[in-house]
Amino acid sequence: MDEQIALILVVALVLAGIAWEWNGSCSSNTFGRGCEFNSTTGCSGIPDRICIASSYIPETESSGHLESTENENLSLLLDKEGFRDSQGRLVYFRGVNLGANAKFPPFIPFEDPKWWDVLASWGYNMVRLTIFWEAIEPEPGVYDQRYLDQVEEMVNEASKRGIYVLLDMHQDQYSRHLKGDGAPDWALPKNVDPDDNSGIAGRFWFFSYFVSGDVRASFSNFFKSGYLKSHYYNSWKEVAKRVNDSPNVLGYDIMNEPFGGGIPNDEGQFENAFLRPFYGEAISAIREVDPDAVGFVEPSIIDLYKSRLGPFETDRLIYAPHIYRSFSWRAVLVPDKEGTSFGALLSLQRKKADELEMPLFIGEFGIPWDTNPLWGRNRSVNEAMTALEGGFVSNAYWDFSVENGSAWNEEDYSIIDDQGRPRGLEVNVRPHVIRLGGSPVYQSFHPDTRDYRLIFEGNAGSAPTIIHIPENVQYPDGFMACISDGSVKYNRSRGELWYQPGLTGCHYINIVASAPTRGTAGKDPGCRLNCHP
Repeated sequence: MDEQIALILVVALVLAGIAWEWNGSCSSNTFGRGCEFNSTTGCSGIPDRICIASSYIPETESSGHLESTENENLSLLLDKEGFRDSQGRLVYFRGVNLGANAKFPPFIPFEDPKWWDVLASWGYNMVRLTIFWEAIEPEPGVYDQRYLDQVEEMVNEASKRGIYVLLDMHQDQYSRHLKGDGAPDWALPKNVDPDDNSGIAGRFWFFSYFVSGDVRASFSNFFKSGYLKSHYYNSWKEVAKRVNDSPNVLGYDIMNEPFGGGIPNDEGQFENAFLRPFYGEAISAIREVDPDAVGFVEPSIIDLYKSRLGPFETDRLIYAPHIYRSFSWRAVLVPDKEGTSFGALLSLQRKKADELEMPLFIGEFGIPWDTNPLWGRNRSVNEAMTALEGGFVSNAYWDFSVENGSAWNEEDYSIIDDQGRPRGLEVNVRPHVIRLGGSPVYQSFHPDTRDYRLIFEGNAGSAPTIIHIPENVQYPDGFMACISDGSVKYNRSRGELWYQPGLTGCHYINIVASAPTRGTAGKDPGCRLNCHP
């Protein structure tokens, strides 16, 4: 074909918003809708792309996120869009919960530091670390210093790998003595026997919130007791004393999945008269020790998709609900026609976060391994991940338990099985943007083709956008990075691709599996290709 005719065809494809194909690489249908799908972005058209084989991408000069001091690297600011670093980039978190196996004594998910290396290699830049009131304060006013030592050590080990930690005061069914986890036995009501009560064990434990008088009474008693809440706040302060000097502490999740017991919430009575003041008092106590603390707040768990929480007077808070499809039936009680797909439920949570004028963080989501058929597990996880990355929503997957992950009430969500073997990585571990030097437009990853795309608007000369590339999982034979303009560098030890825009406007990055085998691609790190046969 004549070269001029070929060039005209390529230009026509570009104007039509259709991606090029190049020997199976740099391919797709419409390239992330080409930035043109949203008239507010100001982007028009797609320029020629630059494609570079991973083996030829220059190494970054610095091993950190920023070429500055360590504290500047890690310190984050919070605004209505979420966290930003010292260079103004949006910081996105993809994390896991640690974990179900910590719900039993000694209440620590693992001690071997190798697991932190595993998490870092898979691109997890944060963890939601479960801690337990029972473990912190086993007797009134008596704090277990050994346990606090272990919590502090977990934060320190995470920090060494650049992993942020969200501390989660976890509870389910109020207390381990009610066949759940959380509160010490001395925090039960006097009429609830810690050894003989109506708490429910097994996979149907959640029904205790509706049918167990002892569980309901325990929650009601807690939220009406100034004495118990003051002990709870003081336990949080003991934790904060141990970790407040670490810039890697992302925040404090005040209570996991709170429940009002017998306190009604049909008109928001529990959430606004009890839960909201509780959150304010708790974060105020923590800030006596850690003045810059960020609080993560959750709705009433049985009103997960129809929370009636009203505006908070306290600042620096993040709305951190969970999304589980098993709760989806409650969403039909909301006047919303979008359905109960993960994307629809995420939309409900985003609307609530916007109403509260808080950033959104999904603190838990997950699919059990006994999903039938089994392949439905990966499909459902991918659906969730697709919605979260497309919405640029930071999140933490439930669960990462290095052993005995299915021991707690027969729940089995962990991406490590009971024998310590990884599983589900093909959908859970994927490329994702970590720091974005501009405004987000589009992000996606397709596990079948291992095709990752990021589109954003940004200025020339802005701080580099950083994408984690889990090369050991998704691209063992290398990858091709195709960019709209500018240049890329690669921190191979951390699996981080740094993209530096060369122009002001719309930018895209496309990561595909395997390097090209013909032409000039991969030979000249600055070659400009049309990605066309």
